[in-house]
Amino acid sequence: MTKATFRTLAIALGVSSTALTAPYAFAESSSEQQTIQQLRQQLEQMQARLERLENQQAQSSGNAGTTGQGETAPGKSAESQQYSSAQQNLAEKNSSILEQMQQTQISGTFELAHSYNDWDEQDKDTGGDIDFGKFILGIDGQVDNYIYSFQYRFYDGYRFLHHGWLGYQLNDNDTVKVGLVQTPFGNMDYGYLGWYGTLPYLAGFNDNQNAGIKWHHEDGPWTTDLAFFKSDQLGSTNESYGANPPGGTTAATYDDNGDLDTRGDQGNKSENQVAARVGYTFGHGTDYTTEVNFSAKGGQLYNEQTNDSGDNWAAALGLNGNYGNWSVLLQATQYEYNAKNADEDDTGISDNVMQVGAFNFNYLIPAEGQMYNFSLAYSMDVNWGPIDNAYFYNDYSYISADGDYSPINGGFGSMNDPQLNDIGIKLTAGPYYAWFDIVTNKNGLNYFGSPVDDDWHTSYQTHFGVNF
Repeated sequence: MTKATFRTLAIALGVSSTALTAPYAFAESSSEQQTIQQLRQQLEQMQARLERLENQQAQSSGNAGTTGQGETAPGKSAESQQYSSAQQNLAEKNSSILEQMQQTQISGTFELAHSYNDWDEQDKDTGGDIDFGKFILGIDGQVDNYIYSFQYRFYDGYRFLHHGWLGYQLNDNDTVKVGLVQTPFGNMDYGYLGWYGTLPYLAGFNDNQNAGIKWHHEDGPWTTDLAFFKSDQLGSTNESYGANPPGGTTAATYDDNGDLDTRGDQGNKSENQVAARVGYTFGHGTDYTTEVNFSAKGGQLYNEQTNDSGDNWAAALGLNGNYGNWSVLLQATQYEYNAKNADEDDTGISDNVMQVGAFNFNYLIPAEGQMYNFSLAYSMDVNWGPIDNAYFYNDYSYISADGDYSPINGGFGSMNDPQLNDIGIKLTAGPYYAWFDIVTNKNGLNYFGSPVDDDWHTSYQTHFGVNF
């Protein structure tokens, strides 16, 4: 074995030692410095070991040429080569393990929240409250053409899988994902620019995760997505990230006088849904881009109360613009649920509404209508002490119901159309962040805990945490 070969082996062994310490790659800088120092020490030990092997080989070669002990020298050389070959195989194996480790990223978020609601008497007396917001764990990775991503979220009193999919890159332009994946609909990825979201998001039309298979294609400025979803979520529950009809078979109850005591489940759930989206980006590859997109989805709407199937469909036209530090979103959505509901007396819920659920809570949206939303944001780098970025945003959304709609009283009655506005700023300091929001709503789907009385109500919210 030549000296160059030994040096190559030293490098490989150094890499193998890195594999032994790779799990610490996600530590903070102080731990990384300690790891680097350990690697240096291990590398020095390996180099000294290889120098001894080189000396042994040189002595063996010299003995074979000068003393004529040809039987002993080849034996030592073969032993040395066999030992070195084993070490090299081990180094290559560890190097492969290290490469796979480096292709897997573990991330997380820990967040606390403070809110002050102008309709809450206790908040007026105490100045609001600080609560646990959320804890997120995520895993993303790639090995060759195989890609994967998982994210699990913990909230106060409930938890769920945000998304989890396995994917394969067919080529540079095409990717297939299977699992709990994002529905290709409307402006991607979120459909809003602030923290709280918009009414289309809360109604389940933007940033919704469903169980199925999705094909994604990119060709220059063009993007195309096709998807089939067997189920809306992994099970019938409202403990999910995106809003979907949650199903359920609980019937309404009445007291001895025949008055409604508790409302039941409307019972609808989405099954066997298809979705498609196509987008074209003007200014592709520049800092000033405008994507225009069209999307549609629909399928079976199965009712667990009646065991009958209706249908649903939705279509959206969106614009996603990025102009230097400015971002803008526009979207118009038309949708319709044609449900085969049980009698209204059996459920206590009007046929004019659709019961959906998310974040451990059920609420009502119009069964048919149009949704409009507009978002604007500006991001700038700053040097305000530890703060390195300030991000300003405003999200406004509106629902126009076809027919009578009320977000309360089981959907019976008629109230003004829901509206929601979120204006705020996000400050970032390294891994730390803080969102400051003023969230104002009017008849906002009864999602916000505020009175639903055709008046505007405001919640002042702060969410601060750390990404790692």
